[in-house]
Amino acid sequence: MFTIEATTAIDAPPEQVWAVLTDADGYADWSSMLHVVDGTFGPDARPTLRLELPDGPSYAFRPTIIAFEPPRRLTWRAVTGIRGVFDGAHTFELTPLGAGRTRLANREVYSGLLTPIMRRLPMMRDAQPGFAAMNAELKAHAEQLHADANP
Repeated sequence: MFTIEATTAIDAPPEQVWAVLTDADGYADWSSMLHVVDGTFGPDARPTLRLELPDGPSYAFRPTIIAFEPPRRLTWRAVTGIRGVFDGAHTFELTPLGAGRTRLANREVYSGLLTPIMRRLPMMRDAQPGFAAMNAELKAHAEQLHADANP
């Protein structure tokens, strides 16, 4: 088992960040790496997502939403092949910081039989900067929407 995580503080309330995070159609406006191909985010949903890495592979996957707790936590599980071979549980956790600010934790916990091998792949070794970049994009978009709504 191993974990990749990036956190950031966002100058917008959790409700605003949650609205950005769960607006499947809106990903085209702010996310350069993660794209919603089909579907929505909600309890037990199975959206089709596409991850496009800047210097790496692009691939589609269809996770299952296993936690949908507005405006606090969104978690999906993606399974490679058969469950238990190489699985990832990806969580976006929003924590109020007060004064209309939010702490975003973007984390994935990987597990399964192939975890020791997969952990050594360049794609996994270089994943943390991708998580941080996604956080920065979400932060910029949520802060802009919040500023526009509160001039």
